[in-house]
Amino acid sequence: MKKTPIFLIVLFFLVILIPQVCAQTKAVSPEEAASMRTTFVEYSKRYIGKPYMRGATGPDAFDCSGLVFACSRESIGVQLPRQTKAMYNFCEIINDSEREAGDLVFFKTTDDGSISHVGIYVGNNQFVNAASDGPNNGVILSSLKENYWKTHYFQTGRFLPASKSSELADSGFSGAALAASKTNDAAGAPKSAGNGSSKGFKGFLSKVILDATVNFDWNFYTVESFRLNARGFSTMLHAMYDGKIIRPGIGTMFRYDAGTGNLQLPIVATVTLGEYFRLFFGPVIAIGTPSLPGDSDTEIRQSFFPGIIGVCWQTPSFSVGKTRISFQQDIHYTVFDDTDDSALSIGKSLASGLVFSTGVRVTLPLASML
Repeated sequence: MKKTPIFLIVLFFLVILIPQVCAQTKAVSPEEAASMRTTFVEYSKRYIGKPYMRGATGPDAFDCSGLVFACSRESIGVQLPRQTKAMYNFCEIINDSEREAGDLVFFKTTDDGSISHVGIYVGNNQFVNAASDGPNNGVILSSLKENYWKTHYFQTGRFLPASKSSELADSGFSGAALAASKTNDAAGAPKSAGNGSSKGFKGFLSKVILDATVNFDWNFYTVESFRLNARGFSTMLHAMYDGKIIRPGIGTMFRYDAGTGNLQLPIVATVTLGEYFRLFFGPVIAIGTPSLPGDSDTEIRQSFFPGIIGVCWQTPSFSVGKTRISFQQDIHYTVFDDTDDSALSIGKSLASGLVFSTGVRVTLPLASML
């Protein structure tokens, strides 16, 4: 009997994963770090007065992350992630007292409490940013002492090496800024990594993100022909730790597979890359006896392990209250065998196990529930 080429299926999913490009900065001396920071800051100031435009990366207009992205790439050749949240995940989070010109300041300006705005710190409590509304908008110079920014300030992130330069050090660090930082901590926001408080249990919980997904399942292949087939529906409950770049997680799924005529309960480990891509895999608990899609008289057997492997991507999300909603699409392969435990032919294996899921994902930070 032909063996199902599981390694080819795994290779297929790995190939279609879009890799995340991680900017890496080589070790530099404090003098070189100071020069990079100064160049980055001065370059950002040249765009003051340019208008705000969502999704724009210049040179005639910018959104907040587009300004940081463009200035870092064009002035010092460092490629940052494009989106604000991804920038935050990429940075080393530091204590406000360690802040230098050239660091990034992050804000929570939306009702859902997510990180939604970023600026380039230039010293003396000031930062360059592309603001979308208010009396002053576009690329402007703002102050952390302004009531709006003081209220919505979250944390400072470092992506360039520290210079230890007295000229770039945050001599403007004030009691007001410290009070704002402590207010964020008291409200349940994760504290800066520099003070070690994120090692506590509360700090861990503040980094956990919950999501739930409802999907319509389908494919376009049977043993006999290519045609659109409804394959039932699936749901997933999932939790992940919001780490830097790679975010590990665990989830449980409930699937009714109309093609094979059985219920499936996958228990999956996940790896989320960046903002939009997720790889998942794990064992599958089967309820009922599955049959070959299109041939209900031919019984097959659900494999417990290896069970399921898949890749998922989602659209940018939008807010509804404290939750984020996005549309998602995944491709997954579930392993089935013949009733005598031998492998199915390639055609029967793909017809049984290769399924697409299209649906909606609702995301909610655990911290917003505490």
